[in-house]
Amino acid sequence: MFVTSSEYEKVVTSILEEEEELFVAVAFWGCGADSIINRRSAKTVKLICNLASGATNPDVIGALRGKQGVCLKQHDRLHAKVFVGSKRALVGSANLSSNGLNLEGAEISGWEEAGLVTTDAKEIGAIKKWFDAMWRESREIKDFELEDARRKWKERRATRVNISSSSSSSRGFSLAELSLEEISDRRIYLVIYRNQLSDEAVKEYGKYQKQQTGQPLDKSAEPPPVYEGWPELPKDAQLIDVYYGPRGGLRCFGVYTRTYDIKFKYSEGSQGHLAVCRKDNQIMGYPFGHEEELKFAKDLCPCIEEIWNSDLAVGDNLGKYIQLADVVQICRRPHSKR
Repeated sequence: MFVTSSEYEKVVTSILEEEEELFVAVAFWGCGADSIINRRSAKTVKLICNLASGATNPDVIGALRGKQGVCLKQHDRLHAKVFVGSKRALVGSANLSSNGLNLEGAEISGWEEAGLVTTDAKEIGAIKKWFDAMWRESREIKDFELEDARRKWKERRATRVNISSSSSSSRGFSLAELSLEEISDRRIYLVIYRNQLSDEAVKEYGKYQKQQTGQPLDKSAEPPPVYEGWPELPKDAQLIDVYYGPRGGLRCFGVYTRTYDIKFKYSEGSQGHLAVCRKDNQIMGYPFGHEEELKFAKDLCPCIEEIWNSDLAVGDNLGKYIQLADVVQICRRPHSKR
């Protein structure tokens, strides 16, 4: 029997719940997959995953390790998605998460999956033989391997492909339309500041620009892509730049990534620091241009005070930064000040 995305979850669930003895070789495991295995109650199951790739959620594997009735191994080259019992087997394209598909939570929307279910005894025997060979090649999971997988998982989650943006590339970035699932774990921050660059900072950046381009700084243009006295701003991250004026007005100047540090001395002798940035034109594949800047500031305005005063915002009364995922959660609270 051929199954598609609309039937896949139902078939996976029924096999997991009904088969007395089950063998599962699924490369990548996402959030909630352990709860699916827990439905088997006291029934035994042998599981093979691909942990070393960094595409499996290590918290799921950690929850399954040592669980009664679960025998778990890893195989570094596994890419298959196979469920086989004594009566039925499913060979398909989908990895495991809480809804039977891949990635995390609602992120799987947009993926089209397919699989083939068989009840043929000869085919089931061949699949079991293949599984036994994979099991012999697999190894037990050590504690240090689980820790290494957590590091890899965090890195991959921060740079994962955004399915929504690829299916609707014409839509610009929108705070109001952003889902928590697609923004979770990404190194994207809102940077809010209330003061302007000092004259000495602008002068130092002007020297840097002339060295790089041979051109003097155009002081009539937008503020230079630089942050003054803020060396702790996240690196290897995208920074959405917002000026928060003394009367509560907001202006978004775009999205930036840190590229270079300038150290200098102020005229009175103290040390100065400039975090030089490049301006990006996309976030997660979504265009982020002038129209998106205006819309972002408008969407942010009703909850900016709550964001600024949040314990999650890092900084002082001149400037703070906060993960965009936390911003989204704050803006969607029913008690947010509007």
